[in-house]
Amino acid sequence: MAMIAKQFGRPHGPLGRLIGHGMARGNGNFGRWVVGEIRKERPDEAIRIVELGPGPGVALEETLKLFPQAQVWGIDLSPEMLSQSRKRNLAAVEGNRLSLMKGDSTSLAQLQPIDIILANHVLYFWHQAAAELARLHDVLRPGGLLALGYQLRQNMPPMAQTHFPRQGHLLYESDTDVETLLADSGFRSVMHRVMGSPESPHGRLALGLA
Repeated sequence: MAMIAKQFGRPHGPLGRLIGHGMARGNGNFGRWVVGEIRKERPDEAIRIVELGPGPGVALEETLKLFPQAQVWGIDLSPEMLSQSRKRNLAAVEGNRLSLMKGDSTSLAQLQPIDIILANHVLYFWHQAAAELARLHDVLRPGGLLALGYQLRQNMPPMAQTHFPRQGHLLYESDTDVETLLADSGFRSVMHRVMGSPESPHGRLALGLA
């Protein structure tokens, strides 16, 4: 279990490939839902969208579908996840609508100004979350949107609740904790959405304006 928990931060090797396929099955619908919620907030226009930590590329696929005029980037530390994202979205890569880059939040400076940044299930792996979010705030255009998908500690699988903290990953107890973190990083008008029932959610979403 500890080895699997360690893989989620940066999947690699044969086990990483399996983790990626599991992410597509287990988190794919949540990623699509997040993009749908973003679409409700933003009109269909030619914009610049970046996903941090796209994993196997399911949310990237939905972004390309719902924002047909957008230029899209996927940035991930894992070459294996970039490979899976490329395979899933090959036509968009070859058509120059989607660019995939190995990197992290520091890679965003070369892409600014950005209109929308989405990051699903990566909040836990930011051990300096305030600094990461401040960096995202700085590269968004004024009025740009951050969409942060996550799950609270008590709603996560037992494996994650036990082993993520042992890897140094951070879990969050309430939406208020996440909202405070966003506000302290310069984001305003933070809105919360829940996928599924509040008692047993499939995931949560915080939307913040730069």
